Amino acid sequence: MNYSISKTKFGEKPDFEYPISLFLKEMGEDRLKKLFSDFYDLVVDSDIGNFFPQDEEKLEKIKAHNVKFFIEACGGEKHYTKAVGHFDMLKTHKQFSITEKARREWLGCMEEVLKKVDISNEAKQSFWDFLETFSKHTVNVNERLELEDLVVSKG
Repeated sequence: MNYSISKTKFGEKPDFEYPISLFLKEMGEDRLKKLFSDFYDLVVDSDIGNFFPQDEEKLEKIKAHNVKFFIEACGGEKHYTKAVGHFDMLKTHKQFSITEKARREWLGCMEEVLKKVDISNEAKQSFWDFLETFSKHTVNVNERLELEDLVVSKG
């Protein structure tokens, strides 16, 4: 397994490939739900936990909502599309200031839970590669510009 993370080029929205169907086949929906439940439990205790509700009931709703998207992205039933319609990554994440550092933290939490999943490396790598590239679409704050603004405002 290669859990490498490439750097996001701010403003670029790279093409990505959805995971191969083998991932969902090996995981099944129930194990995928468990994976994301464990993942979000890690995320809320991480450096990016402020992006997510700390209230358990609200967090459970986020988990259930988001896993629908990932089930669909992995070739499963269109639960997300039926519930929400078209998914717009930029619009969904616009309310949050997501930096490259936050993206890497998010991926680090996913790496931790994926390492515990007993499925083929081929299926796991396919899912990781999808997340690694797809997550670049969430980055909406250029850390370099943010640092330059901070330096200018203090100067």
